[in-house]
Amino acid sequence: MSHTPTADDLIDRHHLQPHPAGGYFSETWRSALTLPAAILPDEDVPRQAGTAIYYLLLSDQLCVRHRLFSDKLWFHLLGDPLTLSLESPRGDLRELTLGPTPDLIFQALAPAHHWQSARPLPGPTGYALMASVAVPGFDFGDFEHFSP
Repeated sequence: MSHTPTADDLIDRHHLQPHPAGGYFSETWRSALTLPAAILPDEDVPRQAGTAIYYLLLSDQLCVRHRLFSDKLWFHLLGDPLTLSLESPRGDLRELTLGPTPDLIFQALAPAHHWQSARPLPGPTGYALMASVAVPGFDFGDFEHFSP
């Protein structure tokens, strides 16, 4: 039988730090390829082609509602299922549950400029470990929290 790591094991092993949206993260990749500012809408500085992170939410944590300039792919890696809420710029709302559920959905796209939030579902591990890839690469200057 294999050992399921605890949240603390993962936080230590992957050097996860608190994320402003909630939970913990560490950047695992930043593309060496730089996109010139001229090809990016609404941008006046060059940007990495893509970035990737590990992202962990404990069962009592939320990823608060936010949006990015970039497309973001979410990948469920380990732990309890996670519900991802997406709202289009027109206000259309969609929820997907990623992870070990009957639907077996393990990845989802949060398109650029869509509001997104996430919450883990209660389960035996007490966390959901995700990976995400942003294209073009993530920059905290693009990170917009929802203000009601």
